[in-house]
Amino acid sequence: MNRIKNLFNDGFFRSVMTLTSGSIFAQALTILVAPLLTRIYSPKELGVYTLILTAESLFGSIICGRYDVAIVTEPDKKRIYPIIKLSFFITIIFSLIASIGYGSYYFLLQDEYRNYSYAIIFIFAMLLVNGLMRTLEAYNNRYKEYKVMTSVYVLKTLAQNFGSVVLGVLKFGVFGLLISHTVGMLAGLKKQSITMKSHLKEILSSSKAEMNVVMKSHYRLPLYSAPAAFANRFSYASIALFIESLFGLSVLGLYSISYKVLGLPLTVMSNNVAKVFFQEASREYDETGKFAKSFTKTSIILLLIAIPMVLALYYLAPIAFEIVFGSGWKEAGVYVQILAPMFGVRFVVNTVAYGLQVVKKQQLELGLQLMFIISSVACLVISKLLDFNVHQYLMSITIVFSLVYVIYFISIMKFAYGKR
Repeated sequence: MNRIKNLFNDGFFRSVMTLTSGSIFAQALTILVAPLLTRIYSPKELGVYTLILTAESLFGSIICGRYDVAIVTEPDKKRIYPIIKLSFFITIIFSLIASIGYGSYYFLLQDEYRNYSYAIIFIFAMLLVNGLMRTLEAYNNRYKEYKVMTSVYVLKTLAQNFGSVVLGVLKFGVFGLLISHTVGMLAGLKKQSITMKSHLKEILSSSKAEMNVVMKSHYRLPLYSAPAAFANRFSYASIALFIESLFGLSVLGLYSISYKVLGLPLTVMSNNVAKVFFQEASREYDETGKFAKSFTKTSIILLLIAIPMVLALYYLAPIAFEIVFGSGWKEAGVYVQILAPMFGVRFVVNTVAYGLQVVKKQQLELGLQLMFIISSVACLVISKLLDFNVHQYLMSITIVFSLVYVIYFISIMKFAYGKR
């Protein structure tokens, strides 16, 4: 009991609450707006929108080559500036490559999506802004500017939700959803960059030689961490892509709403706790050679949240979806019911996954993340061979992914307590 009480009396918990308070408000707004969106937009329109956003989901986490992670972990303050410049440079190049590759495959080469060829421009813009956001967020995180981070997130969510409703009422369809999402991403960037602006001269004056030094120093990030992050994102993005392939756009539209609801706990708590955990675990590891204290208190907090959360989603989702989102959306609640246990495990493990970054075990991280891709493809193959319906497909995802997450958690725990 004393250990649990101590969790609420230190800087860790205060930092988490600062970040979470804004996320709770923002996600409460998202929940209130979601029933409007399901009545303004058709499942097919939401399905196309999800297919486009999948590009951001797939490539967003690696758009900087993962050098944004080094902004938090780099002990030498002077080396942060060339890392920032390097992150911006990689973002521009990779945004161009990813938008052309993904956009051409879906919106130029496939006849049913050619009416949405403008999506390529949006994908490029979203990835470019995403890279800028990640770099600024990493800088804010390094200096514990959590109030700035949470206020920016609130502004972004407000802009995106307000725009989606207004443009939906005006019948802009998928184009309106993309406009509101992209413009919303820009909200708050000026505020987020205030601290970095005072060092703009140092960033711009960073030489090519300095960039090469930090690039080589943190070579594990693009070599191992970036593929691992991509594997993580692909394993979940592939569910959407495979659902579209197996069951069509309408089912994908239903799944998009269920995924949004399941992602709320990750957005509200897990992602925010992860930022604080990463910062504190990095400092603890520098001082002690392990991060047992940070790992233990983070895991306890997450478990206390995850268990009741999963039970509530499992028992209430189908009827709640029908009441909140309207008739015809109960099926999306059934998807939530099936996936809830796995998302509960993910909620815990994803937060402490930065532990492998702390101990620079990116090779292990890559191996573990590749297991998710193998699992996802295996579920697709089995579903095709056995002619699974969507419920059976999602159940196979839940079982296999949960097992991989347990292995992942045990691996992190060993390093946290200094066991090599």
